[in-house]
Amino acid sequence: MRPQTTAQSDLTRLGAEAEVAAIFAPSVYLLDPNPVTRALLAGYLRDKGFDVAATADMEVSPPPVDVLIVALDGLEQRANRPQWLLQKPGTPIVVLDRPQLFPGRAVALGYAPDARLSLPVQPRKLVATIRQVLSLARTASVDPDEARVRIYRFSGWTLHCDERRLASPDGKSTLLDKRELEVLRALLTFPRQVLIRQQLIDLAWGAGKNVENRALDRPITCLRRRLGDDARFPRLIKTVVGIGYRLDADVEKSL
Repeated sequence: MRPQTTAQSDLTRLGAEAEVAAIFAPSVYLLDPNPVTRALLAGYLRDKGFDVAATADMEVSPPPVDVLIVALDGLEQRANRPQWLLQKPGTPIVVLDRPQLFPGRAVALGYAPDARLSLPVQPRKLVATIRQVLSLARTASVDPDEARVRIYRFSGWTLHCDERRLASPDGKSTLLDKRELEVLRALLTFPRQVLIRQQLIDLAWGAGKNVENRALDRPITCLRRRLGDDARFPRLIKTVVGIGYRLDADVEKSL
C-alpha cells in the first residue's frame, strides 16, 4: 500500500505544480495571419510553459499581456498596419518578418521593437528571445528607490544589505556571499512575483553579462538551506516549474 500512497502523493504534487505554473506562466499574445505558423508557434510556446492566446485578427488591439508577438505577412498588411501598431505598444513586442516573401523589404515600423526575428525561426531562439525581452522589461521596471533599500524583513527574517547579514527569527545571523545577497535581494524586490531565471541572472549579475543559466543553482540552493527551506517542498523560495522562482512572502523595506 505504501508505494501506491507515495505515487498518489507525487501525482498530487505534480498536479499542484502544474496548476501553479499555469497561474504564473508569462502571458503571450501571438498575432499571425498564417494559420500554419500560428498553430505551430502557439503549440510550442505552450509546451514551454507560456500562457498563449493566438489570433489572426490584426485590427483589434491586444489585451494586457507580458509579451506581444506580431508576425508581419503580406504587402497590404505591411503598408496598412493597424492603428495600434503605428506607435510602440506599452507591452514588450517581438516582431517576426517573412523575408522570403518580400526580400529586403522589412517594414519600417517607425520605432525599434524590443526584438525582431525572421521566419522561419528556430523555436529555441524564439523562446530565448521572449525570455530576454521579459527579463529586460522586468529589470527596467525596478523602482530607482530600490537601490536605497538597506533592510528587508520577511517571514520573521531580516536581511541587512550593507553587512550582507541574514538574521533569523530567533536572532541568529549568518553572512551571505555577494551572489547569494544579490539573488535574495532580487527576489525580495519582487515578492510573490515569478522571476524567470534570466531575470534573476540579470538582476543579480547585471544585465548583459554572459552568465550561464545553471549559475543560479548554487545561490538558490544555499539560500534555501540558510532559510531552512525543504529542498523538495520549499516554503519561501518556490520553484515555478519550467519558468523560474518566486519568493512567497510579504516584504517590508527600510532605507
